[in-house]
Amino acid sequence: MRDPAGHWGTLARRYVPPVESGCAMQRRHRIAAVLSIMALSLAGQILPTAANAAPQYNMRNGPNYTERVVLTFDDCPRTLSAYRSVLNYARRENMGLVLAPSGNCITSFRREYGVDIVTLARRNGQYVINHSINHRDLRQFDCAGAAAELRAPGVVTNFGRPPHGGLNEAVLCGYRKVGMLPWLWTGSTRDWTGLSRSEVVDSVIALGRKGGTILMHMQWRGFHPRALDRMKEGLEDRGLQVCRAYGGATGRITTSPALLPLRLPC
Repeated sequence: MRDPAGHWGTLARRYVPPVESGCAMQRRHRIAAVLSIMALSLAGQILPTAANAAPQYNMRNGPNYTERVVLTFDDCPRTLSAYRSVLNYARRENMGLVLAPSGNCITSFRREYGVDIVTLARRNGQYVINHSINHRDLRQFDCAGAAAELRAPGVVTNFGRPPHGGLNEAVLCGYRKVGMLPWLWTGSTRDWTGLSRSEVVDSVIALGRKGGTILMHMQWRGFHPRALDRMKEGLEDRGLQVCRAYGGATGRITTSPALLPLRLPC
């Protein structure tokens, strides 16, 4: 603003802002406080906190962030009756097994028995993951070829175990392409070498550690109610607990989802 002589700033230096009334000042402070609270509230919804931030994924432990031990079985059961007996035991004992049947296995049981072994396991609160269609070493494929092996009639889900634990960049690309995370193991019983039931049980007990995943196979001797019972007892003697069935942590076992929780409710 110019003064009557045409000079800038004279009146500006003399300008004194109007004094706010007490009511106006209180109103302005209330508005500022409300805006601050809204900003903090929105920040709490948008910005992750230490409590809700996604944990770092370890493919050997999978989505198990508890101290419980996961017992996992790959491939294919020998018979439907053997499969049912394990599922019945696991549900009765509130045990959550991780089963990884191949697509060929699923197809053969559907053809021979008219039974979907994936649905049957989930109805008993068990966790089912992908193990490819044909059980080929995925490292022989490029990204697209690996992804094709991870689709139906294999298990359609968000976690999978590559046959033989075979991983490379192309296989990892295939898993990303189908929206799965690989889940390996922390210890293998090597039951496929022909171990007796007692030897498999002893191996499980020795390999058990907090949050661990122990690998076995459905067609070998650890996949039996008596073996599971001894594994459970032996791990408990070492102060370790096995993973619980879906819903078992709350006392009500229910059907497990096709897409597993990113934190398994062991």
